[in-house]
Amino acid sequence: MDAKVSPARDEVSVFKTSDPTIAPVLTREYTFTAKHAGIMNYLVARSNYRCHVWCGPMHAFEQGKLVILPNTLLLFCLGSAAAIFVLWIIGMFRYPYEKHATSSDYSDQDDLLSRSGLLRNLITSRWPQAIFTILAMLMIYVVILTSMFGTLMSGRNLGVLLMWGVWLFLLVAILTPFLGRVWCTICPLPLFGDLIQRRSFFTPEKGRTNEYNNKFSGLFLKWPEFLRNDWLRLIVFLALATFSTTLVANPRVSGLAVIGLLTVPTLMSMIWELRAFCRYVCPVSVFVGPFSRMSPIALRSKSMKVCSECKPHYCQKGSPKGWACPYGINVGEMKENSDCGLCLECTRSCLYNNVALIKRPAASELGTRSLSEAWLTMAIFTLAIVYSILYEGHWPVVRDFVNILDKENWGLFGIYSIILNLVAVVIVPGLIYFLSLAGRTASKTKKVMREVFLRSAGVLLPLGMALWIAFVIPMLFVNVTFIAQSLSDPFGWGWDFFGTSNIPWHQFLPELTPWLQGLIILAGTYLSLRNLKLTWAEKDMGLQQRFLLSLPMSIFLLAASVGMIFFFTN
Repeated sequence: MDAKVSPARDEVSVFKTSDPTIAPVLTREYTFTAKHAGIMNYLVARSNYRCHVWCGPMHAFEQGKLVILPNTLLLFCLGSAAAIFVLWIIGMFRYPYEKHATSSDYSDQDDLLSRSGLLRNLITSRWPQAIFTILAMLMIYVVILTSMFGTLMSGRNLGVLLMWGVWLFLLVAILTPFLGRVWCTICPLPLFGDLIQRRSFFTPEKGRTNEYNNKFSGLFLKWPEFLRNDWLRLIVFLALATFSTTLVANPRVSGLAVIGLLTVPTLMSMIWELRAFCRYVCPVSVFVGPFSRMSPIALRSKSMKVCSECKPHYCQKGSPKGWACPYGINVGEMKENSDCGLCLECTRSCLYNNVALIKRPAASELGTRSLSEAWLTMAIFTLAIVYSILYEGHWPVVRDFVNILDKENWGLFGIYSIILNLVAVVIVPGLIYFLSLAGRTASKTKKVMREVFLRSAGVLLPLGMALWIAFVIPMLFVNVTFIAQSLSDPFGWGWDFFGTSNIPWHQFLPELTPWLQGLIILAGTYLSLRNLKLTWAEKDMGLQQRFLLSLPMSIFLLAASVGMIFFFTN
């Protein structure tokens, strides 16, 4: 249905959705029945409605929810969440020590490179990576051009839609969950910096620079020791997250941000060694780093014996066949996905062919290694909830707090900024610490508090990943028509390359969206509870002690899951 309501008229204009060019029917009142047959009356439980006539920078936030009763989706999800929790409790006592491949146990896992010669050739060759990187750079080029010189309507600006509709969906829902940090493999941001340092894209230059077996250009200074952690990139990420609505609603600001993300790593490459920006500053790595630990793909060494006998450490320091690892990693010492940018250089530089691409169970890695990594994990978990409420909620008062474009509510925006950062870096970490302390006290375990806290933070990752996926699904599905329109008229100048610039607006699979969101959250809840169980699967602890240690965090995970199920399905 397409009904236009204007405060300047007493009549409602009702358009035919299949052909909006037909003259509308004018009526003082329009009544419709809120029901949808769906599949056996169960598929559709909630639909979205929104204003799709541009009315200013905050246009994308003009939306609401239409709940169709009985809401079988809500009942199904709540029942399933309760069942998952009950089964988790039963499993804590009946199957306390089930076998699970941890991040360092790959003795019986499947090496994809050994199984497929074609895949190995594609991985070790520089051409496929170069082609995809250039294509990604072309996308960045289009984003910058259309953001800076195209229409100010964010909903019809191709740059905004490509970045925050298409790319964000692919990164969050497809690439990172299934392939880890594969975006970093083809990311164009460090491209110019790599070319400055290496002076080549294909052939490593012979010579030595510092302790590395390749010759590099630039000052090539060591990154400061006190900044070799996650704190700086967390600060950068939260700064951008605070102004996220401005980035989405104002194409010019979005374009300038992308230009900055290209310029900063290029300048940093002239001063610091390797990919310092990617390792310590990049806001994208704040997301892909922790959540790559959930991926069923892992790059590791085939044999620890071969690595221990390799004194030159070619994978880390470089060789005649490949450059030194841009992330400063020794494959033989790597036990987690978060630090490795999957640049694939080690598959070329290792002269012993000892690098493997492992297929493993999803969400295999447990816990966190440091306080900065724990804070990073808790912050991105928090922002998944905040963004969902902010972008997909139907409360005008929330939008007023971030509206510095139309209403210039700088006072409210200041309050929002303080609340957002307090929740992300103080309140939620404080809550996780309190829950860890409660579990430790109730179980009377002798484990130190720091270890309990770090392990507890790690169990947020599967549910956090699910919440992010649930958030980005409508970001793409709602905007599919706008993307098709903008591809045909990328600058909003009246072009129509593909004949789609004036097609009527439709949502993509609206009847499936809430079901997908609910099922994905349930899957994340299951994996988080499973990881919580595995985190404390130690035989020196009694079953009751393990249960009491895990109980506070399990209740928090269930509460977060139920709360977001209500949000997305009701």
